[in-house]
Amino acid sequence: MTRFLIYLFPAMADVIIAATMFVCSNRLADAGRSRTEVAMVFAAWAAVYIASNQILLRFVTSRNAAAMLIVASLLFTATAGAFVLFEGILAIYTIMAVLAVASALFFLPFQVFMKAVEPDPHQGVVRSVAMYTFSWSLGFASGPFIAGFIYQWLGWPWCFAFTGLLGLLTAGGIHLLKHHAKYHHSEVAAPSQPAPGQSSCNAEDVNYHAMGDLAWLGWVVAGVGCLGIYSFLALLPSVGVAFAIPKSRIGSIIALLYVVQALVGLSFLRSRTWMFRPGPVVGFAAFGLLGLAGFGVSLLPAIDGATVLTVPLRTLGLYASVACYGVFSGSFFFRLVFHSLVHPHRSARYIAVNETVVGLCGVVGPVVAGVLADRFGFAVFPAVLTAMVAGVAMLQFAVLKRLAGESLSRRMISSTLILEK
Repeated sequence: MTRFLIYLFPAMADVIIAATMFVCSNRLADAGRSRTEVAMVFAAWAAVYIASNQILLRFVTSRNAAAMLIVASLLFTATAGAFVLFEGILAIYTIMAVLAVASALFFLPFQVFMKAVEPDPHQGVVRSVAMYTFSWSLGFASGPFIAGFIYQWLGWPWCFAFTGLLGLLTAGGIHLLKHHAKYHHSEVAAPSQPAPGQSSCNAEDVNYHAMGDLAWLGWVVAGVGCLGIYSFLALLPSVGVAFAIPKSRIGSIIALLYVVQALVGLSFLRSRTWMFRPGPVVGFAAFGLLGLAGFGVSLLPAIDGATVLTVPLRTLGLYASVACYGVFSGSFFFRLVFHSLVHPHRSARYIAVNETVVGLCGVVGPVVAGVLADRFGFAVFPAVLTAMVAGVAMLQFAVLKRLAGESLSRRMISSTLILEK
């Protein structure tokens, strides 16, 4: 039961973060702000999140992790109140930056806290990554979904009443469970880093160390994939206003992306070697391309005043597109964390790079997408991303095909040596 409750904390935090992003971006879209200004809500958060992680990395230990989590949760509640009290675009950007500090103050210590509370050496990297992917993805799915209905029915201030209350509940839950933590003299930010000489995945009889260090490939693929996610999150509020799609529908479209992503991540719970095979990896990229094609069609503008697509058709197309893209994102987020944690010596360093890659995409994607949408329309950025995803799909196929060939050669050489003996 304790393990289940521990995984609730990142889900609750991501509900707060995703709901806040949804509400703030929609407030600016409703106020008639440009698509670039709406997209900057996400960029303001991501830029400060990157810097905060780099600073906090030097101070987090298992002894102070629980206290930091409680402070972060209370800061979530404080930012909710600030969004209600202060108006204006500059205030929104500023408070989003404070929310980013709270986010870093939560997720970096959480990794240490989870390890201290549940130091299970037999859990395995695959299991840990699958459960964590499921948890935070489900949180990001729930935030916009709930906020969309509250925004539409009660008004945006009640959304912050909800996130403020959730912050207090998160702080209280962590306080109740913090006594389970076991303090360690050696502090590492990676929750599942194996001990020296220990297998990276004790639950499975697979020697991942001999299969190659592919963390760099995870960064490339996740970088391109995250550009798509953050761009669409930033553009959807403006899409809703432009095409008269209700707030509840926009929230549920975002939710569907993360629900599919969560379920895909959970489906890898007992997986073993698909991460190193070109066929499955390229197959997941094909879902990403299909989703991008759907986005491009769903966002076609009116021609000579005539509506190309009705609102129901656009909405249905967006649902189908995010479902396909969620299959792709579930796979690349899993691989991003897996290839980092599975390394015997560089897990902590690789996880820091993961955060930087995702954060940079959160800055670049929304800004570029907003500028392109203002100048050329919504459908341009999906076309650009299609070329990028196709490129990384070919790169993955080439790298994994070569890796598979080298692995086969090593096995043949090993068999020959055994026969000679």
